[in-house]
Amino acid sequence: MIYLLIAAFLWGTSFIAGKIAYDMLDPSLVVAIRYILASIILLPMTFSFMKKKEESFTKKDFILLVILGILTYPLTSMLQFIGLSFTSASSATTIIGIEPVMITIVGFIFFKEKASPIVFLLGIIAFFGVALTVGVSALENVSFFGCFLVFLSTIVVSFWVRLSKKILTKMNSNYYTALTIQLGTLFALPIMLFLVKSWEIHYSLKGIIALLYLVVGCSIGAGWFWNKGLERSEASKSGVFLALEPVFGILLAVLVLGEKLNFLSIIGIILVILSAAICMILPKQES
Repeated sequence: MIYLLIAAFLWGTSFIAGKIAYDMLDPSLVVAIRYILASIILLPMTFSFMKKKEESFTKKDFILLVILGILTYPLTSMLQFIGLSFTSASSATTIIGIEPVMITIVGFIFFKEKASPIVFLLGIIAFFGVALTVGVSALENVSFFGCFLVFLSTIVVSFWVRLSKKILTKMNSNYYTALTIQLGTLFALPIMLFLVKSWEIHYSLKGIIALLYLVVGCSIGAGWFWNKGLERSEASKSGVFLALEPVFGILLAVLVLGEKLNFLSIIGIILVILSAAICMILPKQES
């Protein structure tokens, strides 16, 4: 479970890094460059996989990898980042907090998986914790279109979390991380570039550092930690940790950007952390 915790932290920091990078590049261009660089860095891992490819890896697995690559990285990021440009950060953050509940619902409806009532309850508590963390400001300056895009991203996340469990039983998480990033980037690149509104680049040291951090920390690092954790846990339980993503983002905003938290925000953070902590204890109790 520690892998999922680290992944949630790294993805949470992407909100701040993305905000800094936007001052240098168009949001869609940030996403495109982020995954192009990550794909290049991971090429040695792909070459290694091609040498060790097992016979059990079929064409259907390859097609599933392509679909997962598009869903996991470019599509999720584009929906969240473009949605964020139309609505407030607090609104988007609140909606992302739905992910734990959405994963359980999607698993129940489309994959016929029976999640423990306790896990489902923890997901709901985590969502309310996120809602309290961002506070009433989430109701201000809300764009329906922007919120709808972010909401769609939670559905996309729910599907790739479920589908990735199937293929992670056949291949190492190191190879899976590299291939999904590269295949997703390759097939989604034309769409990402089409959505770029401005090709102007306003170079800055902060922007370059933020972009590189998005590549190494939030794409390669977070992807590897998440897939490693997903190998060893149930999808419904791992979903609870996604609720920590916006909480980490807000906490870092306080530390880095000097923003302040109110009483409700503090209570919300405690609820989310407790939900994730209980989820970590559950496997031991069940065994």
